[in-house]
Amino acid sequence: MARTTTLHGKRVRPKLSSGQKEERRTRQMKLASDIASARGAYAQEARDIAQTHGRSLKWTRVQLLMGQNLRDRRRINSWNAFIRAKLREVNAGRDRGDRVKLTQFVAQNKDDLLVAYKNLTPAQQEAYNAEVQVARDTKVVIACSNPKAVSHTVSAAFANMDREWTALCAQTGLEGFYIAVRGTVEDLSEPKVFFTQKAENFVRTVLDIEPRRLALCLESWVVSGLDMPNTTKYQRPLNKLISECRALIQEELDYLLTKKKVSTNVKMNYTNYEHQIVERYGVMLTGWPFSGAVRNPSKIGGRAEVEKLLDALNSETCKWVRLTDEELRARVIHNKERQARGETVYQPRRTRTIKASTTHVRTSSVCSATSADSNSD
Repeated sequence: MARTTTLHGKRVRPKLSSGQKEERRTRQMKLASDIASARGAYAQEARDIAQTHGRSLKWTRVQLLMGQNLRDRRRINSWNAFIRAKLREVNAGRDRGDRVKLTQFVAQNKDDLLVAYKNLTPAQQEAYNAEVQVARDTKVVIACSNPKAVSHTVSAAFANMDREWTALCAQTGLEGFYIAVRGTVEDLSEPKVFFTQKAENFVRTVLDIEPRRLALCLESWVVSGLDMPNTTKYQRPLNKLISECRALIQEELDYLLTKKKVSTNVKMNYTNYEHQIVERYGVMLTGWPFSGAVRNPSKIGGRAEVEKLLDALNSETCKWVRLTDEELRARVIHNKERQARGETVYQPRRTRTIKASTTHVRTSSVCSATSADSNSD
């Protein structure tokens, strides 16, 4: 869209209409969708190649990206293209062992080649360059593991990064560092580090380690496979599992009661669950993985039962739900019928024990002591 200029010289854009805004939004969404589709197709193609040829996904991605993102192809040189064409003409029809070498051909015909090259027109030079470009495009590169080539590519890329970071820090005053290490033991790339002066002092003073040693520690940790998730299942203590089950039940109960706008702090009651939790607040714990009523996790059995309950709580197959008014009324009627049949649905409240008054005991002791003194007199 064309820009306009105000009286003060400030460039502004005309206000977009609703249709123009919708059109721009549609183009942006289509661009984002196309990019996401291309990324997905690339990822799927890499997986298919790795699976078909028995290669790792990381190795396949390296082969796909080598020569594109990490290094730049050399620009075609007209002189080299001209020499290549002339050498191909000389070696035409000769067997492999009888062909003239490039260095020998240039040394013997240097003057004639220079004269012929100077007489070339720009169109002829472009024709030689086009031949080299076609040869580059049609060349089939054999995919193979070449750690040395990868190492050279990485070194060249990080050399450019070092220069760019140094210039950026000098211009803007930024401070920082980066560390890059090889990902597998087959790689030959050495650790690449960059530290500004203050960042290097930070690592030595705060972390108490030399920057180079920090890079070596990272390399050993990555190459040894310690960054991979631990597949061995650690057997946690039973009391920890029970505590986690209780915490999950209580947290979900608090969350559901908060949504019901219950302001009081309600503690899960396993003993009188039906009366104090279900009937009082209209919520229930569904998907209980055991027969019978909801019980304290410490009373459902051993480790296998507790782990089963913990898995059900984490997967939300056992969770709190909110009862409707009809469901709550039906639940109350059902509980009373069960109680009438002799089932212990409602636990009776424990009788309160009244402790003896300590004041009475102390008074009796004083009276006894007084009478004893009078008798002694």
